[in-house]
Amino acid sequence: MDQFHRLWPFVRRYRRRLLIGALCAMAATAVAAMIPQIVRFAVDDLNTRGVVIERLLQYGGLLLLAALVEGLLRYGQRTQIIGTSHLIDFDMREALFARLLTLDQGFFTTMHTGDLMTRVTNDLSAVRMFLGPGISNLLGSTLLLLTAATLMFLTNPALAAIVVLLLPMAAVLFVVIGGRMRAIFRKVQDQFGEISTRAQENFSGIRTIKAYAQEDAEIRVFRQANERYRALNLRYVLLSGMLWPIIGLMLGTIGAFVLLIGGRMVAAGEMTVGELVLFNAYLAQLAWPVIALGWTVDLYQQGAASLVRIGEVLQRRSAIASPPDAPRDFVVRGEVEFRNVGLRFAHSQHTNGNASGHHANAPSTSGKPAASGAPEWVLRHISFRIPQGGSLGIVGATGAGKTTLVNLLARVRDPDEGQVLVDGYDVRTLPLDALRRGIGYVPQDTFLFSVPIRENVTFGRPDATEDQIIHALAVSRLINDVEQFPDGIDTLIGERGVTLSGGQKQRTAIARAILRDPAILILDDALSSVDTHTAAEILASLRAMMKGRTSMIIAQRIATVKDADQIIVLHNGEIIERGTHRELVERGGRYADMYRRELLRAELEEE
Repeated sequence: MDQFHRLWPFVRRYRRRLLIGALCAMAATAVAAMIPQIVRFAVDDLNTRGVVIERLLQYGGLLLLAALVEGLLRYGQRTQIIGTSHLIDFDMREALFARLLTLDQGFFTTMHTGDLMTRVTNDLSAVRMFLGPGISNLLGSTLLLLTAATLMFLTNPALAAIVVLLLPMAAVLFVVIGGRMRAIFRKVQDQFGEISTRAQENFSGIRTIKAYAQEDAEIRVFRQANERYRALNLRYVLLSGMLWPIIGLMLGTIGAFVLLIGGRMVAAGEMTVGELVLFNAYLAQLAWPVIALGWTVDLYQQGAASLVRIGEVLQRRSAIASPPDAPRDFVVRGEVEFRNVGLRFAHSQHTNGNASGHHANAPSTSGKPAASGAPEWVLRHISFRIPQGGSLGIVGATGAGKTTLVNLLARVRDPDEGQVLVDGYDVRTLPLDALRRGIGYVPQDTFLFSVPIRENVTFGRPDATEDQIIHALAVSRLINDVEQFPDGIDTLIGERGVTLSGGQKQRTAIARAILRDPAILILDDALSSVDTHTAAEILASLRAMMKGRTSMIIAQRIATVKDADQIIVLHNGEIIERGTHRELVERGGRYADMYRRELLRAELEEE
């Protein structure tokens, strides 16, 4: 039960509803315990006085009234307890979704989307089933068991002792089989998450699968994963199915003993027929609670396994968060500086409290020297400064660390050594929301939502006016393409923008970033899918719009960055060249080689 302490924050706000449900359960149990007593008096009365119609009608009326009152009370019990389970399910799903959105990106690199979806759906459903029907049955069954057992002892201690001695066997069975069921159910849920991930990746990458004619291969892989899921489910069902036959056997055995011993007592005059009927009625009432307890144990095992998986997310704390003493009124102006920044592959994130001070004069968080066997450096000794309104071009081979470098600015990750500063403040001391609001980021791998183009462009600026939207589309050169779509800007695009070309998706992302009116604009190879002529037009429009704003442009094409105020060349995670386009070309280094190859390629394409 240790894992269920995580539920208390969600349960306590509904204490009153649960208390009302418990009171209804207690009252319903008391009424249910009266029904066998009415039957007992009726049988003894008929046995002594004979059949009297008036008396039969009276007893029948009492039984109907008791059944009606019990039904109403059970209705109150279920609506309060099961209804509360749905409210808790709603709160937990909202909390789980909110926590997932606030976790750092490092968490998502270690988790599969399908597995996370399983935790938000199947695992929450398993917890809700235990909190609702499970708790309702547990409460009602336990109360009825205690009440019926007490009244059975008062009626005939000898027969009651037989029942009480045999029932603990069921409890032992629940403990032995229940622990095994929980372990297997955890594996079932993990495997279901793997299947969900496989399906989600296949649906998202359907173009690639069809392009490489891998439909049959993917079906075989999915079949193998599905077979493992089936086998685990079968093992779980076999264990779960063992409970019911054994419970039925136990109840049948107890009933046989009661009839054998009770019949002899009636024959010997030690017990009236009404008392034997009463005892059998209570025994019949115990049948459902015992079965319900078996089902509740089943629900508990599922809920406990699922709650562990949910708790792994709810208890996770983001490695990237706003410090508690961050300035509330901070607004990004645009000055950017990297001071001797270094980043390792498998680094351990610094907590926010480790970033001391608010200003540039604060001491930096220095990383330890790389020891033997320590993770390699992705970036090392990175230092540069971009004044407010300046521009920086970043070039380098694939894998040189360009994207990783700009990710440090918005605190996607924190450096292992050195400082990243915005307007003279270490970014680790700034409020995350204010920092990221001041940055417009256009990645090479553009993500679009399955909504109309308008909603994709206005993502982050839902209050944008029509003129502002049109301006953003014009700057990104998407406006001509939009006019050709069936519903214009309100055309619905497929998942991840599957109905758009690569260039159209990148231009949509550029329009989205422009509409945010950021103080810092980052283009991470964002024109790679756009033709050279359109890219030149977009850059010309951006230069006019970004006057007085800071820009960082990552590109494979020199033509994209040659007009930047300064350019750095990354190689193996370090800056090996820096300067203006003219200076770097005259220097005759790696940048000049890249530029000559680009000019040669352009000449060959023209020929």
